[in-house]
Amino acid sequence: MIESKYISGAAIPKSDSAVSEMVEDYGLEGGGKDMEIAIENPEGKLYRVLTTTGMGAFMHVTQGMLGFGFVDKLVNDFSGKSRYDAWFVSTPLVLAIQSPETAAKPEINAATDILDALETLEQLPETERQAVILSRVGQGKFRDQLIAYWKKCAVTDAACVSLLKASHIKPWRDASNEERLDPFNGLLLSPNIDAAFDAGYVTFDPNGKIVLSHEIEGATAYQLHINGKLRINAKLLTDKHQAFLEYHRVHVFRG
Repeated sequence: MIESKYISGAAIPKSDSAVSEMVEDYGLEGGGKDMEIAIENPEGKLYRVLTTTGMGAFMHVTQGMLGFGFVDKLVNDFSGKSRYDAWFVSTPLVLAIQSPETAAKPEINAATDILDALETLEQLPETERQAVILSRVGQGKFRDQLIAYWKKCAVTDAACVSLLKASHIKPWRDASNEERLDPFNGLLLSPNIDAAFDAGYVTFDPNGKIVLSHEIEGATAYQLHINGKLRINAKLLTDKHQAFLEYHRVHVFRG
């Protein structure tokens, strides 16, 4: 169970709609310890508190917030002094949701990508069509292949596979149907790396070393638990990945 409370007088950011959708997606009931999650607006003011009952609800919210690009400033706080179990603050990934430039562009998500690709999708056999569609949301055959290949996060070595994201290197919307299912066009990534990679805030050089956009260098990258020493597992990075990585560097990376 997840309960929500807004703080009176605090500005509610546009990114809150994504948070609300994520909360509504959790339909499980259950017992357990109540845990409180604080969320700041871009002005640095606490505007919303979520109370989760049970570890399942807590993990649903915290992993969802990390996936949106928020950072938990209490992640390394073991003092127990705070009344909150997590406290999420905005980053450039979150602020992008609010910028006029972003708002003016057509919304790009799984639904719009699939609708735009309907003409080519309808030419595929049913089984392959379903596999291609599922790959857009990081599920199905594409995800299974990445799990079998990488076994853990390709960059951080995080081994909690259920929380890892099946990420296309060359974005699904730009790829052919064959490329959309090609496991060498994919990386299995921790949620924070996946969000930054998908948005173009990080990329990887031919040797697999991470490259940070100037937009998140320094303190922001540190808050996102991203640093310049990260790299793709060299033992599993092959020549078959290189064309896709080059596409990402040229067409997705924000520089």
